[in-house]
Amino acid sequence: MKRHNSQSGFSLIDLIIGMSIISVALVGIMSVQSNYVNMSNKVEVGLRAVALGNSVMSTIRMHRFDENSNAPWSSTLGTDTGEISSDDYDDIDDYASAAWDFSYWYPGYTVSSRVFSINLATSWVDSVGAPNNFKRIIVAVNHEVLDNPIVFSSLMAGIIVDD
Repeated sequence: MKRHNSQSGFSLIDLIIGMSIISVALVGIMSVQSNYVNMSNKVEVGLRAVALGNSVMSTIRMHRFDENSNAPWSSTLGTDTGEISSDDYDDIDDYASAAWDFSYWYPGYTVSSRVFSINLATSWVDSVGAPNNFKRIIVAVNHEVLDNPIVFSSLMAGIIVDD
């Protein structure tokens, strides 16, 4: 009977090559995971910004069009005499240059709103003009994680009420 004197196992070079391959794979996995965590954070911030923006837009839109129930509409936009806080606001133009504070519940978010009269014959977008039957509401939500603020826009029309 012949006896073979061969040894089975890995050499030191085999171990070094194997560990190098595993190290490269781990670095790749860790970088993919890091990108995933950053993207999921951005998505979470964006979803919360959308929820805040929708909430603010709904709050503004639930108010009546103007102080006056019929044309001619108010000539100045913004809060009226005696309206100290948002609890006192009674029409949409009271939110003309409002800043909303959600920092207690959602730190890092800034929310602002604009309301202005537009003249559809001139521009739908941003023509601040004399009071007429149309007002645009713009709500912007921002956070340091977002590349750009999330902006909501709505067009409101005044309806003349027959007395």
